[in-house]
Amino acid sequence: MQTHKKLLALAIAAAAAHPAFADEQPEIGDAALEEVVVTGSRIQRSTFDTPAPTSVIDSESIKMSGELNLNEVLSTMPQFGEGFDATSGSYSFGNSGLNVLNLRDLGVQRTLALVNGKRPVQITADDNTMVSEIGMIPSELVQRVEVQTGGASAVYGADAVAGVVNFILKDDFEGISLRSQIGDSEAGGGANKAVTLTLGENFANGRGNFAASVDYFEEKPLYFRDRKNAAGRMRFMTNPADTGPNDGIPDKIIAEGVTYADFNIAGNTFGLWTAADDTSWYQLDGDEASLRTPASAIADGWMTIDGSGFDPNAYNMARGPYERLNAYTRAHFDISDSTRISADLMYSKTDSYDEIDPDFISSNWYEVVDGQANGIAVPDSVQQVLDGHDYAWLAVPYTFDEAGPRWHTNEREYLSASVTLEGELQNGWKWDTYLTSGYTKAELVQGNQFRLDRIERETFSLIGSCAEAGNCPEFSPFEPASREVLDYIMAKHSTSTDVKQHAFSANLSGGLFSLPAGEVMFSAGAEARYESLDYQPSTLWSSGLLTSMQTPIDNRSRNVREAYGELLVPLLADLPAVQSLEFEAALRGAEYSTESANFGSWKTGLNWAINDSVRLRTVYSMAVRAPQLGEMFLGTSIGYEGLTDPCDSAEINGGPDDGRRKANCQALGIEEGWDSNLKGLRGKVISEGNEALKEEEATTFTAGIVFTPTFVEGLNVSLDYFDIDMTDMIVRFGANANMEYCVDMETIDNDFCALVVRADNGDVLSVRDTFINSDGARRRGVDIEADYLFGLNALGLPGDLRLNLVATHQLESSYTELNLVTGKEETTDYAGNYYTPDWKANFSTTYSIDDLTVMLTTRYTAGGPIELDGNPDRFSKPETPDSLYYNLWTGYQFSESTEGYFGINNLTDERWTDHPYTSYGSANYSLLGRYLYAGVTMNF
Repeated sequence: MQTHKKLLALAIAAAAAHPAFADEQPEIGDAALEEVVVTGSRIQRSTFDTPAPTSVIDSESIKMSGELNLNEVLSTMPQFGEGFDATSGSYSFGNSGLNVLNLRDLGVQRTLALVNGKRPVQITADDNTMVSEIGMIPSELVQRVEVQTGGASAVYGADAVAGVVNFILKDDFEGISLRSQIGDSEAGGGANKAVTLTLGENFANGRGNFAASVDYFEEKPLYFRDRKNAAGRMRFMTNPADTGPNDGIPDKIIAEGVTYADFNIAGNTFGLWTAADDTSWYQLDGDEASLRTPASAIADGWMTIDGSGFDPNAYNMARGPYERLNAYTRAHFDISDSTRISADLMYSKTDSYDEIDPDFISSNWYEVVDGQANGIAVPDSVQQVLDGHDYAWLAVPYTFDEAGPRWHTNEREYLSASVTLEGELQNGWKWDTYLTSGYTKAELVQGNQFRLDRIERETFSLIGSCAEAGNCPEFSPFEPASREVLDYIMAKHSTSTDVKQHAFSANLSGGLFSLPAGEVMFSAGAEARYESLDYQPSTLWSSGLLTSMQTPIDNRSRNVREAYGELLVPLLADLPAVQSLEFEAALRGAEYSTESANFGSWKTGLNWAINDSVRLRTVYSMAVRAPQLGEMFLGTSIGYEGLTDPCDSAEINGGPDDGRRKANCQALGIEEGWDSNLKGLRGKVISEGNEALKEEEATTFTAGIVFTPTFVEGLNVSLDYFDIDMTDMIVRFGANANMEYCVDMETIDNDFCALVVRADNGDVLSVRDTFINSDGARRRGVDIEADYLFGLNALGLPGDLRLNLVATHQLESSYTELNLVTGKEETTDYAGNYYTPDWKANFSTTYSIDDLTVMLTTRYTAGGPIELDGNPDRFSKPETPDSLYYNLWTGYQFSESTEGYFGINNLTDERWTDHPYTSYGSANYSLLGRYLYAGVTMNF
């Protein structure tokens, strides 16, 4: 194989080749030189020169990334925010094992994934919203992935507000291909392996082809505990040296090795609050009580900074174990020279597991006499500690560490079948009909959660059937729970979710008539779709007898009918400064059976080639997203999340300047200086659906320039501006906002206070939340891509070199909310913050000589402040660090049929555990560290 041909067969280094470069990139395949259907349009064209910026990744790009999961490849591209991946799960049990993309950081439900331009059956996330799962797509059969950001609803319908990711699978595969890869992190954890067998055969003298692929992938877990200072061990704490505001001394400093005082380690623990306002924690081992955590080692009332408490990372995983089996078959047959029938069958089964700390009972402070009155017998060893103080309060939390962690398994199954009949009429018009049917089924099994109907948390008494029968096993919060106690109070239960989808579509496209500048092209089609959601939590979970609750969604369904038309008009051609000028427009109408009103989406675009070197393009569109079944019909869902009580001593002086928050908290019976029960704990949140939801809308605008200079062979540069402006976003106000609105309105006589349930002493018992059409969002930025391929012979060196840059500069990432206190809309721009980086870039250098190829990829994500307009004195490290790491890939073609490769991701072993906000790990701040892998591909 010649060097330059081999290099052209490589992908643009773990990133995307721009469609504008397609004329010079035969790696996209022969289809680039023929008429193809380009993502973002259903009109067949001779090139990829469309008005909308579209990035392309081919199969070699995927292999050279070293990732065995397509989600890991795409989520590191600059256009994407954090979706669901191997780090999802933990307290969101339903999300573990999901692989879902998040274009422009607008939310996973606003990114539409397609397979060969068609919608696959979706699956549900933890909150019962439907998402496009890409883990079931067979990577070895992927010919290329096309990513088009901005609204594409006019072509593909709802859910494409942020854009479309289209997976184009290989056709006419012949032969047998076997690929195997293994990898592991140098420090241990997150090891994976995969093997893929693909075979194909032509038949009937080449008129037909059959291809099949079986793909197995397994990934081992990475525990937070295996990375020093990861996750909960790294926290901000109050600086004891702080002397006040604006003193040049940070209010918060970083504490390393943080543990929790009020959780068991081994045996039992109790807390002692004395008249000196000191809180110390003691360890119980049999009949002995010893001081474990002195008051001097506790910061902010709950963090233990001497390492003597419960390790928050004892169980939680940074990456959960994941196992996947994909099977895919595809066959087509040319009935005649102008008609083809094809069929696809896709099956996927995935299993994931996750675990968190053991279930527990938190304790309020009480005097011994009150505890004794409630039947809590205090052991002599505890009483001896109490006897040393004239005045003391006791806290007895209980962690069921003997039972082990709370755990869950997620088993998901996907099956879809489709048949396509397509052809060409005598006048050259193309037509196709498409019929598909499929389902996804998820089974969530959870274990080691205690039942509220079998233990009284205030008194630690066993209740329920054993009490009625008089045979309850003995249990004391001062002693380890016996196996009999655990068997009685701990529950294991399962929840099933079924999603079904059936669809039929018909499309027709071709030339209407000719103009001086070329032929006017037209496409039209109609689609009918049925989708249903049946969510059945266990009877135990829906009964409210656990610490959280979910109620069913009983087989809710809807029908969708859509029709569209698309037009491509060549306006001018072969004129000075106008090599070609094309106008594009599309219109789509939709009718959903779950909504009273119909709605439409549209787009317009201009594509102006000034000459062979310069092309300008722009698209303006209206995109929509219909409310989902889960958002409309979600039953009562009870969960726990981090909440901030506005009446807490640290928050009560906030809110409007007139001091109404303090007055309203007092009206609720809460005085200044009160410490909320939510400090350091997660609060109870009750969520529900809303059948009155309407569709979201987004106006999208892109404008760009493509520079392919004829005087510099192999150089391609593009610059594209994007602007996505959303209104009527389907959101929840959020439990925190509901609590704030309750006390920040003029009086507490408002609807929000009815959503917050407090105990007589002010403690927050629960907060209610629901979906509404309320907020707006805007994403503005610039995408930059540059690619330069050149031979080194001009420098007297052997081989070829390719340089590629893909970058996104985020100009705005804002949300607009209606402030119900002032009645005014308030816009907050998060661009540049640590979780919304203003710069993300991938730069790769690929060197190829003969049968050897080496690629070095640099991935950069800008850090940023952790608070908007924050006080510079507030944190000792007010900004997160930049993420910069390097991936190295080396491949060698041993023969025409065998290629071997190895790679090192994160070459310099970066982990970013020196800052609390990056220590949890993510696509940009991975905890894996240096990762090594090797693989081989054999073709027969």
